[in-house]
Parts: sequence; structure tokens; C-alpha cells
Amino acid sequence: MTIRRLILLSLVVLAAAGCSSGGRSASPGGDEDNNNAAASGPSGGRGVNGISVSNCLNLEDFLVQPSETTIDGTSPNGVSFSLVFYKTDAAAKAAYAKKDPKTSALVENAVVDFKGNPSPYEGAPPAKISNTEIKIIQQCIDENKE
Repeated sequence: MTIRRLILLSLVVLAAAGCSSGGRSASPGGDEDNNNAAASGPSGGRGVNGISVSNCLNLEDFLVQPSETTIDGTSPNGVSFSLVFYKTDAAAKAAYAKKDPKTSALVENAVVDFKGNPSPYEGAPPAKISNTEIKIIQQCIDENKE
């Protein structure tokens, strides 16, 4: 009887934890009066920053860890990447020009770098972010524009 009660109690605790929202709100975060965001370096400006975009990406099955200017994480297909936001589109283009186009992508005022991923199988090229995943990143950036 004691084991059954322990199992039942454990199930109740797990069920309660699974029903929690984890502290997330329905809105994707960001600053409502983020007028000076673009002036503070590579933050994405216009309400777009690493934190607001990360909230969106996490909802799209990406596993990411944000900061104001950078997102590090893994795509739904398991590709590791780093996403860096720049103050302007021109600054992002300049940073992208220094990267290998086979292992990076330009998304508005951000650069996605997925260099260093292993090959999915022997003899194959290294894994890279898919066009679908790039489109999801683009959508998350667009959703957070003011």
C-alpha cells in the first residue's frame, strides 16, 4: 500500500508540473518602449532582440539560450547554431561577408552561424540549418518588430 501511495503522489506532482506554463506569457516579450534599442549596439532594434526572438524560437521547437544580442542553441533538426543581431542591416551584411556562406546565413539584421556541426553520416557534408528553419527564424524576427 505504501508503494502505491508513493507512486500516486509522484504522478500527481508530475501532472501538476506538466500543466504549468513555466512562467511564460502568451506575448513574445520585448520592450514596449524600446526606442533606443538600435542605439545600444548590435541589439536588433525595433523590439527585436535575442530574448524576444528566443521566446518565439522556443515555441517553434528550437532549443535556445538567449542574451540581448546573441542566441545560441539547436534547431529542431539538431543543428547547433549561433545567431548574432547587429545594429543595422548593413552591419549584418558586412559581418556575413566575412563568414563562409556554406555555414552561415543572413537574416535581416542578424547572422546565423552553424559552423562546426558534424556530418549526419560518414562521407556526408556537415549538417546545416534547413531553409525551413531559416524561414522560422525570419518569422520570429518579423513577429517581434514594432
